[in-house]
Amino acid sequence: MKQYTTPVIIGLVILLLTGCAGMKPTVFVHPEYNFGYVERVAIIPFENLSSDQGAAHRVTRLFMSELLATEAFDVVEPGEVTRSMNNNSVLYPADITQDQIIAMGKELGVQAFIIGTLNESTSIRSGGTATSVVTLVVRMVETDSGQTVWSSTHTEGGRGFWSSLFGTGGKSTSEVTRNCVKRAIKTLVD
Repeated sequence: MKQYTTPVIIGLVILLLTGCAGMKPTVFVHPEYNFGYVERVAIIPFENLSSDQGAAHRVTRLFMSELLATEAFDVVEPGEVTRSMNNNSVLYPADITQDQIIAMGKELGVQAFIIGTLNESTSIRSGGTATSVVTLVVRMVETDSGQTVWSSTHTEGGRGFWSSLFGTGGKSTSEVTRNCVKRAIKTLVD
């Protein structure tokens, strides 16, 4: 019986470590699109499907900040995007049409739009600790044809192995959100 104990324990530890590592993002990259063409982008305000009021606004601003930090693209100021959305009668960012994307692209002088949805932003309490979970769906739509050329779905959060083992708290919602945004952007500019 002793000869099986060590492999079983090692197997359980590996299972726990990999099980707590989180989900890998789902990523789509258009195989024929030349991303070198994209120099300037605009970020459409993210849609909020979570129960956290104002979370999508915070994620949109955070996404902009983190994207600028990569120095991969010039990013249009949010006020200009809002003005263009008003000029083109875009009431709900999730309902933006292909024609509106093309018209706004010309108006703003951008090669692509970043359009996102905050699916989840929650803090789950278990005992005396809280666990934050964030799910973000974001895509890049090029402005010549209105076609999606990149998309990423990423979930971040949950308690890690060590915090579960020792009963310590997880990361704050802000930390989890920032990590989620950074990892989503990494699938675009890496």
